[in-house]
Amino acid sequence: MGYFNVTAKPYIDIHEQHDGNITDTLLLADWTSFEIPKGAAKLIGITVLYRGKDGADVAPTDFEIIWAKSNPDGSAPTSLANTMEAVGAPAVGSPPWFNLIQGKTYVDVSNGLSDGDLTYLNVVAVPNVSGGVAAASSIDGFPNNSNIVLQGEPNSGTNVGYDKLYCALVAKATHNWESTIAVDGTPATTQADMTVKTINANLVFAPGDVVYDEDDRLMGTIKSVNSATSLTFEDNLSNAGVDSKMLYNASPITLVLSFKQ
Repeated sequence: MGYFNVTAKPYIDIHEQHDGNITDTLLLADWTSFEIPKGAAKLIGITVLYRGKDGADVAPTDFEIIWAKSNPDGSAPTSLANTMEAVGAPAVGSPPWFNLIQGKTYVDVSNGLSDGDLTYLNVVAVPNVSGGVAAASSIDGFPNNSNIVLQGEPNSGTNVGYDKLYCALVAKATHNWESTIAVDGTPATTQADMTVKTINANLVFAPGDVVYDEDDRLMGTIKSVNSATSLTFEDNLSNAGVDSKMLYNASPITLVLSFKQ
């Protein structure tokens, strides 16, 4: 028996970020995998790291987390989005994922101890990770405990001794990460450095962020933010930069998950 943390970084569709508001009931992020040591584990805590638009100290808004396991063959659940729509479509899905659901958590930021003291980032400690409520208004009075136990399919993990689980996010209020930080120039795929403009890069990006441009073209993973106008990626750019194209962090919401096993 012991405790451990796992970090999940859901991918929030770049086109949806660039289009502006992602409103109530729309899918924020399709299934995101994470792995835990083999066997059942009790979810005892969730900390949400919520990045603001252009690095602003924006107030987070509500969303719901749905927890699931893999299919018996180890494959990921079928997309929650309509097969004819991109992420951001109503979360209607198709039947194959129905029996894989293991729980859900409503993240009510007003009851979640949202920290307005940190500049460029908000931290939400979710007080009721059992999540057995349908709306923010019904969270009041629930104890700060968890009754969610997650358990993956045997041998579903990438490595022996681990099982794979999934989470997906559904908007329960309006979210907006429409960016105005842009590529400055036309950096080539033979270089790892990029110059940016419009917004101070130190406020928007951090090492480890996976960056795309507004056309959903992968730039790469940031190694360092060197100044207000300079980024260095871990490898040469995956695609050449296009002057004045906006840049996006693929995961403006990070979930730090605490388990007891």
